[in-house]
Amino acid sequence: MVTKYHSLQSIVNFRVGIGFTPLLFIALFVGVSGCGQQVAEQARQQAEAALEEARTAEAEAEQLRQELEELKKNSEEQAETNQETAEAEPDGSERSPETEPGTESEPAPKEESATYASRVPFAVAIDDVEPVGAVDDEDLLTAQDNNANWLMYGRTYNSQRYSGLDQINKDNVSDLLPVWTFQTGVLDGFECTPLVVDGIMYITTPWNHAYAIDCKTGSQLWHYQKSLPENMALCCDAVNRGFAVYGENLYMSTLDAHLVCLDKNTGEEIWDTAITAYNENGEEEQDIYKMAYSATVAPLVIKGKVIIGISGAEYGIRGFIDAYNAETGERQWRFYTVPAEDDEAEHAKEALKSWGESSWLTGGGSAWVTGTYDAELNTLYWGIGNPSPDFNGEVRKGDNLYTCSIVALNPDDGTYKWHFQNSPHDVWDYDGVNTPVLVDIERDGQQIKALVQAHRNGYFYCLNRENGEFIYGKPFCEVTWSDRTKGADGLDPKTGRPFVSPDAMPTEEGVRVCPGAAGGKEWNPMAYHPGTGLAYVPVIENCAKFTSGKAFYIKGQPYWGSSLTLIDGEASGALRAIDAATGEIKWDVATRSPMVAGALTTAGGLVLTGDAEGFLTAYDASSGEDLWHFQCGSGHHASPITYTLDGKQYLAVCVGWGGWTAGFAGDGAPWLRDGRRGNTLFVFALPK
Repeated sequence: MVTKYHSLQSIVNFRVGIGFTPLLFIALFVGVSGCGQQVAEQARQQAEAALEEARTAEAEAEQLRQELEELKKNSEEQAETNQETAEAEPDGSERSPETEPGTESEPAPKEESATYASRVPFAVAIDDVEPVGAVDDEDLLTAQDNNANWLMYGRTYNSQRYSGLDQINKDNVSDLLPVWTFQTGVLDGFECTPLVVDGIMYITTPWNHAYAIDCKTGSQLWHYQKSLPENMALCCDAVNRGFAVYGENLYMSTLDAHLVCLDKNTGEEIWDTAITAYNENGEEEQDIYKMAYSATVAPLVIKGKVIIGISGAEYGIRGFIDAYNAETGERQWRFYTVPAEDDEAEHAKEALKSWGESSWLTGGGSAWVTGTYDAELNTLYWGIGNPSPDFNGEVRKGDNLYTCSIVALNPDDGTYKWHFQNSPHDVWDYDGVNTPVLVDIERDGQQIKALVQAHRNGYFYCLNRENGEFIYGKPFCEVTWSDRTKGADGLDPKTGRPFVSPDAMPTEEGVRVCPGAAGGKEWNPMAYHPGTGLAYVPVIENCAKFTSGKAFYIKGQPYWGSSLTLIDGEASGALRAIDAATGEIKWDVATRSPMVAGALTTAGGLVLTGDAEGFLTAYDASSGEDLWHFQCGSGHHASPITYTLDGKQYLAVCVGWGGWTAGFAGDGAPWLRDGRRGNTLFVFALPK
């Protein structure tokens, strides 16, 4: 109770205090600076009016503070009464201290009563939603029902990026207007998904800046900047994809491979934990950025553990997924995406057989996009990136597990449950990091707990998320690397293993392969609408010429083993709506440029996404009709979000061209070579 009361009290102090002080100052200043008697008299009158307004505002603030104190007292008394009455059943019998066998206990309610929340409407979001305050496990588990806030990277643990808000809908979205913008001043790829908690928005930017912003005014509340070393080895620009929140704290991964914890109310650093790894001498290294490790992922919090994945596969690192204690920053577990000779687990021993000789030492397997979580199954799902070197498979014989795979883990201890490898022995840089989105589908009259992923290799996959069994895989863009004359669209219909076309293997002369190294879909998240049953996939149509070459590993240097060239002027894009139950493309909107931004769906019948040329567009989720668009001045990489404040729905998106654009721009889309840079947060709403 005390924690959340103080949170409300701080809002009162900030908003009321800042409301009248500037007005009072201006009035007094004018009153003493007049040059003539008439001007002075007018100034005195203005000053008196300003002082009267200030006294009124101060009195209102004092009354509000008194009401808050009274509400706090009443709520505490009510809590004591509830505690006393909870000790006995309505019939007077004593309540058993333990739950009866065969039953499940209900989750503990929030500390404050609904009455307390409803009596302070200015601090409560739409639909009389109780302020979140300190974010707990229950808040994260029930995030789908909390339309006022956006509490994690994918909005919910299933990462459908679906909001139940419908104030902005198909009938009125054409009236949408910008209400404020926030300039960060950091000109690199802006890939952040903002978080919103109780009317405050939290964003991260390239180069590990972070901001808290008042959702009402767009005003900065605090700014944090991580001190970074020089000469970091960064594959794909100095990006960051956002915060995680838990309790009163925020968590951000950093370019120098650290995890930092900030106080969400002040921006002060609480702890800074170095992510460590073993060097070539078998010694634990603290500054692993010197070994070309980095971190750009938005963390995911599950039961008090902050889970992140590492980056750096283009430099021959050995990838992993880590979990850290949210309070202390102490590492709780690690799962290596590439096994080692000393791994004792049976799954790791089996996976090691998929690596020739000692190639696992520099095997890659980054995990740089946030995973998903099924609480009922207590399973964490995470996409794993490419092997190293990227394009030369001769130095790493075998399937190279668990690269280009989806892994299912126990989030309590990081132990292995199952895996599915989309692209065994990848030689085209088809990272498997795309978000595994959790959906429930019906096939052959049966309900299935499924997982869908639009993979960079150009296939839309559907798996049974309980056991990893393959359900189907369907191409969603031009695909030439698989032999489409075999199996089902080039995949084994039982296992999903691809039939690789020998004509697609890189050669010294070079060979045209589709999709290119950026894939049929980059890392940017797709969205799913439970009402339509459709997944909305931002698509890249862009083939490339892959050339094989020598591979020499040098610590801290790019370890690609080849090169690629985009096909001149052939790049384009699309937004495609795919039936999650069948993989069938239901509608398609073609775009001139590759689509490299994330998507959002809402109960208003909308799907929203941005494009590389600067437009944010709202489409009809059922038909793909363009209902509204707005030019933001720079290309989009991030995903839109939506939230409410004071009974009004807002739409927000981070806009800024940058990041690794070579894989889908350049020769393929030469008009994007000089794309306008920016780093602006846009917020939209309907007019009053």
